[in-house]
Amino acid sequence: MQPPERQPVGFWTARAGEAIRARTRGALHEIGVTQPEWWLLHQISLHPAGAERAETIEKIGHNDTPEVIVEAIDSAESKGWIVESNSRLTFTPDGRDMFRRAADLQNMLQEERMRGISKADFVTTIEVLQRTIENVGGNAWHW
Repeated sequence: MQPPERQPVGFWTARAGEAIRARTRGALHEIGVTQPEWWLLHQISLHPAGAERAETIEKIGHNDTPEVIVEAIDSAESKGWIVESNSRLTFTPDGRDMFRRAADLQNMLQEERMRGISKADFVTTIEVLQRTIENVGGNAWHW
């Protein structure tokens, strides 16, 4: 293998993204949650008075597509995890429990990803990727 300074960043970021998504989606699947449902539950957790539906779809739709987020809302409602009233999405008791379970899992997955990686190295990696995106004319953001 070539030394790191001669390897393509696009190749490694794509492979890292694929591996992280596969691990995350597989672990969430084991507890009965899809990744889009997790994104939704996480957003609702940030808004105790309820997350506004259109704003939530707009905010997390870039993770996949807005249609996927609408499907996640419909699925979470059918599973009894959330209710919608006046365009606001709120947890049911079962939904709050599922959020806590999924959040615990996400924390474990983050600890797993960070093994052998210092906080400083992680921050540098994120900053390098953000600058790389800017340098090639891209536009990315995360809440």
